[in-house]
Amino acid sequence: MLYSAAGEKSFLLCSMWSYTLIRKLEGHQSNVVSCDFYPDSALLVTVSYNTSVIMWDPCTGEKLRTLQHHMFYSQLDYTLGVHASLLRSVPFSPEGLYLATVADDRLLRIWALELRTPVAFAPKTNGLCCTFFPHGGIVATGIRDGHVHFWTALRVLSSLKHLGWKALQSFLTTYQILALPIK
Repeated sequence: MLYSAAGEKSFLLCSMWSYTLIRKLEGHQSNVVSCDFYPDSALLVTVSYNTSVIMWDPCTGEKLRTLQHHMFYSQLDYTLGVHASLLRSVPFSPEGLYLATVADDRLLRIWALELRTPVAFAPKTNGLCCTFFPHGGIVATGIRDGHVHFWTALRVLSSLKHLGWKALQSFLTTYQILALPIK
């Protein structure tokens, strides 16, 4: 599949086999600006200017989870204006346990998927994009003046639950896995 965030409140999933539109996914209240596939392509995450992060099942088009990107006004200069919380970028970590987001509120956030909350923050003025190093442990952020900054990211070993989930995803759908009594 190929995904496209075209600056609208929706995004498109296209087939690379037939070069046709698979589905148009809608659910954001503002323009979708970034998206990324989970490392094994079982999930898709999108972010929009309205500060929401949505995880989707790309096979069915169903919303699985929504994360809210809240601003921390105590850490901000109030002169940033009304658009201070616009999200810019979202990648999954290589092992799929974390997400990173960059927003105009001058923060890079690392999100734990199991906790559904940010577990780490870094100051990032004028951030435009971010990505994880392919082997983990580092997040790179691109900023408006053309520079790239590097941050130490969380390095963890996958839990048995996570490894089991990844193994099951190779032959079951997300819904079949969610129905299993895995805790």
